[in-house]
Amino acid sequence: MQGISSAEHRILLAAFRKFEYMSKIAGDKIGETEDAKTRKAMEELDLLYDKFQILFGELEKCTRDYEIKKKSTRSIINKSIRKLMPAVQNENDTIN
Repeated sequence: MQGISSAEHRILLAAFRKFEYMSKIAGDKIGETEDAKTRKAMEELDLLYDKFQILFGELEKCTRDYEIKKKSTRSIINKSIRKLMPAVQNENDTIN
């Protein structure tokens, strides 16, 4: 699974903050449409990044829960197999 780079997102966020700063100083040099488009794109990107962080956290929790359950299930299976071994061996001895 390929994740989203936090470092790259921070770099892009810093570039956007630079854009905001320069936009305040320069005024309406790029036009309202371009300004709105830039701001909307960054807002959408931030929302996706936040969603990724939430889902990634859930995935990590699920992975930990799975590993814990796997260990306990393996233990239960092995315990049951140990209990069944004498019965299976007796059955094999009776057949022979």
